[in-house]
Amino acid sequence: MSNKIQTEMNKIEIPKELSERSRIGIGKAKTEIGKSNNKKWFAFAAPGLAAIIALGIAGPGLLSNQPPENPVIQTVQTSHAFDVTDPQRLVGWADNVFVGKVIKMSGTSEESGMLETQFKVEVAETIKGELQGEVTVNQQGGYEGKKLILVENDQLLKEGESYLFISRNNEEHDWHTVVPVYGDILINSEAHKEELLTKYEKAYQEEIPFE
Repeated sequence: MSNKIQTEMNKIEIPKELSERSRIGIGKAKTEIGKSNNKKWFAFAAPGLAAIIALGIAGPGLLSNQPPENPVIQTVQTSHAFDVTDPQRLVGWADNVFVGKVIKMSGTSEESGMLETQFKVEVAETIKGELQGEVTVNQQGGYEGKKLILVENDQLLKEGESYLFISRNNEEHDWHTVVPVYGDILINSEAHKEELLTKYEKAYQEEIPFE
């Protein structure tokens, strides 16, 4: 990590309104950024810090796998280190690009200070990577008490639906974290699936690696 990036990260002030768990998460993230030389990690860590701050200001709450009937929806805006709207750059950043069907929500996590939700997904077709069978997909956002936190208004994955996923591996937890909005594209028909497969197979052939 360059000194310039480290300097900019150190400028981030932790608001007094943050819950203690979020303050710890931000401090941990800033420390790890300073130690890491993995630019690909930083590409996702930068938006992560923005989400941590926004979630912390919202206040603490209990995580639950049982969604409330009428949740208060709160959206979190982020920024990225590359253009996630460019399929070639997005696929170049990713470890895996695949089509999968959501089986069920399997858990939540906030150990880094950011709320995330995990889902069991059955892999159907693979464009990039070698995933097969059942895998765990990790999505930023989720339910916190009576609130539903959505990152970039990215709707939580729905049980029984199929998506095109664009993700990076998290070896520590053995799950695959998707990019909000552009990394979990809901498939609404067979024709739509074929269209996405064609588009992202081409993007894979012409991918621009993130460096």
